[in-house]
Amino acid sequence: MSGTGLWTEEQFNCPVCLDLPSEPVTIPCGHSYCMACIADYWKSEGQKGGAYSCPECRQTFKPCPQLCRNTIRAARSASARAAARTSAPLPPSAVPCDRCTEPRAALKTCLVCMASLCETHLKPHQTKAKLKGHELIGPTGDLSQKICPHHKYLQEFHCRTCQKFVCWICTSNQHKGHETVSTQTERTEKQVGRSSDTVKAEADTVLLELQHSVQRLQQLIQDVMSSTGQEKLSEAQDMVDKLEAEIKQLKKKDTELKNLVSSEDNIYFLKVDTHTLTLRTTSTFSKYTHTHIHTHIHTHTRAPHRHTGQRVPALVGTLILTPLSVTVSDACALTLDPNTAHQRLALMEEGTRAELQVRALPYPECPQRFDGWTQVLCLQPLVSERSYWEVEWRGRGSSLGVASAAMTRKGADARAGLGYNSQSWSLELSDMCCAAMHANQKKEIPVTYCPRVGVFLDRGAGTLSFYAVDDNLLLVHEFRGSFSEPLFAAFGVGSGVGG
Repeated sequence: MSGTGLWTEEQFNCPVCLDLPSEPVTIPCGHSYCMACIADYWKSEGQKGGAYSCPECRQTFKPCPQLCRNTIRAARSASARAAARTSAPLPPSAVPCDRCTEPRAALKTCLVCMASLCETHLKPHQTKAKLKGHELIGPTGDLSQKICPHHKYLQEFHCRTCQKFVCWICTSNQHKGHETVSTQTERTEKQVGRSSDTVKAEADTVLLELQHSVQRLQQLIQDVMSSTGQEKLSEAQDMVDKLEAEIKQLKKKDTELKNLVSSEDNIYFLKVDTHTLTLRTTSTFSKYTHTHIHTHIHTHTRAPHRHTGQRVPALVGTLILTPLSVTVSDACALTLDPNTAHQRLALMEEGTRAELQVRALPYPECPQRFDGWTQVLCLQPLVSERSYWEVEWRGRGSSLGVASAAMTRKGADARAGLGYNSQSWSLELSDMCCAAMHANQKKEIPVTYCPRVGVFLDRGAGTLSFYAVDDNLLLVHEFRGSFSEPLFAAFGVGSGVGG
């Protein structure tokens, strides 16, 4: 926070708590403090032989001075606090100071005080002899969650064998003999793991998608110029809106990545920069899955057109709630099958979360396991007439859908890829792209980023539907066919094959 008027921040803050003064008072020597701070100081150590001293200049007073509120400083303090509330918020990667009453970025975290400190509140640790011996590390948020529950030390190491953060004592006790590295080393390897070729390929993909959108827009503009049709004009406007949404999403993602890279908190980086897929429990499903869903929005697409006698095709991104009448009984409680998980997929949270790892895990070899594609199936078969489940994903890309029990698990060719053969159906997702896959046929879908997806298999209707789950349910894609054979929910984490 900048100075207020002619005052610098250091001059304006209370010298005891180093924060904006609360109920400021000025004692006879001219120095000002929070009323509670100076009163507590005099009670604890500032009073000797009936004389009361100033913490700053050590001038003594006898008897104890009467503390009266300094109205001018109180007004300045209120103005400074109001200015702080209207200032720009901290970026997501910033760790807030635990001592400041208003949001301010911390420079260091003290492992003795168990607090993160900004530049102002860090000064006592740099100047006072009692505090100079405290161990300081880079700013670390949620410190209580990063302390070993057994030994009360910071979890500065990552056990690759167990996929857990551990302290230095754990490395020689419970995790003795395991492959453990510092969190800094794990972070460095993950960053290096994203090779320049991978980054270039991702950039090329995004660029290609935008080029296609621009080409389509140019064609629409030409159509509008040669035709007075309102339909073409409306379609062109829709394309403009889509491009603006994509640009906004790109800028948001760019900001998030910059904040992540600039963060000094290694544990925060490792937790965020992961490719994960999480099966949601039925208690966290969208509100639409707990009641019958009825709406008149889709009425006209279900009834014959009054003039042509043909059905009007459903539009992607429209609220298609009528065909989805999901009840609690349709919701599936699924867990991931460890015997099918690729060796680079770590299963966590009682088999409801899969995370892509840099190195292969020591899974035993078995015929059900994927060894080429980084994929995993669920343990429970989809045996009900109607089944609904929800999935959250994070990272560069994921795929989700259903697969036959007979689908090939071995090799990195199309036979084992979800959606690349006739025995599986999938929706491929990334930050900017979405595509439906079946029998190696891809259909690009113009939808924006949807990190939470609902999947609804209705065997009686012969449909497999994917919905973007947010405040509303939006139909992303629907497969039609016969789903009579035994099927399992299937997932791919990350992009490409595992190797």
